[in-house]
Amino acid sequence: MSKRSLGGYIAVIDIGTTKICVLIGVVNNQGKVEIVGIGKHASNGLRKGVVVNINLTVESIKAALAQAQEGAGFMVESVVVGISGGHIKSYNSTGVVAVKGKDVTQYDIDRVIEAAKAIPIPQDQEILHVLPQYFRIDGQEYVLDSLGMYGVRLESQVHIITGAVASAQNIIKSCELAGVKVEDIVLEQIASADAVLTASERELGSGIIDIGGGTSDFAVYKDGRIRHSKVLPIAGNHFTNDLAVGLGISKAQAEEVKRMYGSVLKTSRRYLNGESVALPQEFESNPKVIPLSLIDEVLHFRAQEVFDFFTDEIQGYRLRSLMPSGIVLTGGGSLLQGVRELAEERLDMPVRLGSPISTQEMQITGLPDVLKSPIYSTAYGLMLYASGGRSKVEGDTANATVFASVFRRMKSWIYDFL
Repeated sequence: MSKRSLGGYIAVIDIGTTKICVLIGVVNNQGKVEIVGIGKHASNGLRKGVVVNINLTVESIKAALAQAQEGAGFMVESVVVGISGGHIKSYNSTGVVAVKGKDVTQYDIDRVIEAAKAIPIPQDQEILHVLPQYFRIDGQEYVLDSLGMYGVRLESQVHIITGAVASAQNIIKSCELAGVKVEDIVLEQIASADAVLTASERELGSGIIDIGGGTSDFAVYKDGRIRHSKVLPIAGNHFTNDLAVGLGISKAQAEEVKRMYGSVLKTSRRYLNGESVALPQEFESNPKVIPLSLIDEVLHFRAQEVFDFFTDEIQGYRLRSLMPSGIVLTGGGSLLQGVRELAEERLDMPVRLGSPISTQEMQITGLPDVLKSPIYSTAYGLMLYASGGRSKVEGDTANATVFASVFRRMKSWIYDFL
């Protein structure tokens, strides 16, 4: 929300493939945000981050909202929502303009970023974020702030993120039907990065991989700014489906097996010792005995596929030099045993597990213990993003639809990370 006042509130919704998470915060007398309401409910009606059954999605959002509002003690009217999914695309683009006067003005910066935005995108896609990476002035490279500098030729390098119009509209409609207005939509890996990357990691250069239920989100930061992003539609649900098919059990049992016994390391001690687990069968009196080595093997190959994809992405776009601090792994999928070790092996760089972090400089005061888990990185990051007042346009025109006004704000987020 673009302007905060004492006594105001902030509400955010992480609409994931496996869970809906709602956070509500209030602004205290010091202008800091205190989280007072937390709601969580199983997510029904989404697949790979995209709404496929709007009625089920609405009911899930309502349930999570009700829980958060009960904890907060009041109802909310507007929210900031995260978006992800295989439809998310990203591009790096360059714009060039002649400086009107002797010094670079804000007008020149606006023009050069508009020039960089002039790229062809499919008709079913809409620009979500335009994020400046750096500028060049008369050939001088990597100028982070060009305002006021002397020059004749100004170039901008920007990162453009687009999403499917229909997918975003269905998220907005689901929230509306659940009784709240969507004020802003934020790319989920940007939110997750806000939650788990330290200031030094963002400055020196680091990557983040958020393994959720339906998608695995990747982003690279350098000099405090995003340099690359990618959404892979393979994540935690695929691990569960693989177990269900490979072991011949139900998805509910597969999810329980994954959470209780799951490991992606084939060299684990239990793999070598021949340990097993007995699962009750609905129509049979005898339980089904499954070797833990088979569970490890199924999960290992799926996890390896995910990290090999990102290895190819890093090599294909020459991103390794941008990440001297390594990779931060977060999201519910990062909790699988051995994931960090396998990631280090396949990515060939340092990897740490990332949970939401809190510092005195942040707009949020304190971090509830329940949120100190990689599962809540996106939701907490959305709260950080919203509390920072990053949206630039306030209010709606009388005749504008919610969808149109939200996308108008998105396209105004040109200076999010300046």
